[in-house]
Amino acid sequence: MRQVLIVVVMLCWSTPSLAIIEGLQANVESFRSYVSIRQISPYPSHNGQELNACGGTLVAYNLVLTALHCRGSFDAAVSGGTPVFVGVNLQSDGTFGAKLRVIDVLFPPVRLESERLDAALLKLDSDATEYGAEVANFFEGGLIIGTSTTTLGLGQGLEGTPLEYYDSRIAEPELCDTTRVDFDMAHDFCVGVSGSTQRTGYGDSGGPLYILENSPEAKHLFAGIVKGGVKAGPSGPEETENIRYTDVRKVRHWIAGITKCYNRSVGSNVSAGNITTCGNTSSDASLTDTYWRIDKLFDHGVIVTNNRREPHLVLRGDGQNTVNATVGCNRISASFAQNGLGLTFGQETSTRMACLPPLDQLEQEFILLLEKVESFWIVGDSMVFLNSGGDVIANLVAVYLP
Repeated sequence: MRQVLIVVVMLCWSTPSLAIIEGLQANVESFRSYVSIRQISPYPSHNGQELNACGGTLVAYNLVLTALHCRGSFDAAVSGGTPVFVGVNLQSDGTFGAKLRVIDVLFPPVRLESERLDAALLKLDSDATEYGAEVANFFEGGLIIGTSTTTLGLGQGLEGTPLEYYDSRIAEPELCDTTRVDFDMAHDFCVGVSGSTQRTGYGDSGGPLYILENSPEAKHLFAGIVKGGVKAGPSGPEETENIRYTDVRKVRHWIAGITKCYNRSVGSNVSAGNITTCGNTSSDASLTDTYWRIDKLFDHGVIVTNNRREPHLVLRGDGQNTVNATVGCNRISASFAQNGLGLTFGQETSTRMACLPPLDQLEQEFILLLEKVESFWIVGDSMVFLNSGGDVIANLVAVYLP
């Protein structure tokens, strides 16, 4: 009897939406970083054809960033099941430059006392750029309410379905932060326009949201991962016009640590993006017993003042677990605790010399920094400290003394 019911349900199962709801056809030339996670369709009307299970974005020559909640579409890649493939370099006719196999899956660090970070990296068996795909440029500006956005997707379309898009704007986070959905302002943001009928559909999860660069080149910069809709009421399936997105700025340092890539600013405007350059295979500097010069605190530059010692710190390992630092005035010490990429500092002590401006303010900022640090990333000779929300609050560079 149960088998009969399953057959009846499958026969009555309607064919899914094949694209973004009321979307417009996209110019694929502008979005060569878009990736489609492929899967055999479960719908009887598709007769075993392949469809788009989730979207993704190429963030390195062999790495795709997608949503963690798309896990059902790529788990088999590491569980020994049916091979999983992604389509890269989508053409205007809905075909792909190539379909590459997923050989590994990586998950970002999970922070305590926050919702899940809805992101995952898929490692490919070959270089997607050899087939015409392009690595996305990351957005690094502020996610300001009202900023225009562009979201791409194929829905659950079969091969041959054209890429579609819809334009929207960043909305107040309260519109997405409800008890019925997973939303954390520490690493998610909300997009939607009141009364709009355009939105993502099934299969668009994991796909990219772009923000247009404010420059003469006007590139589309990768800013968000489609996370899902927002339920309209306390019960029922209806959803609002708002969509939840994962903020990709929160994972770019994790990605950089994996790819050994670095980002170089391409403009002074706060909305400027960056160029991602890969292939740096040099070993990373050690967190401990390295002289770390402090170049930035809370997003502003730090310079040597009045021939004082340059701002720096040294973390002593081998069981000592102490940090010694200065910004050019007092000597500051504190304990530290490291757990993987987690890093916290204890109560600081210092000498009591009065500091003249601007060192007095700089020293207070450094003490505040020690209170705020929750984690770190090291890529080559560069290190960043991050707060509990994943924001960079200090930039440091390893200096090898003679």
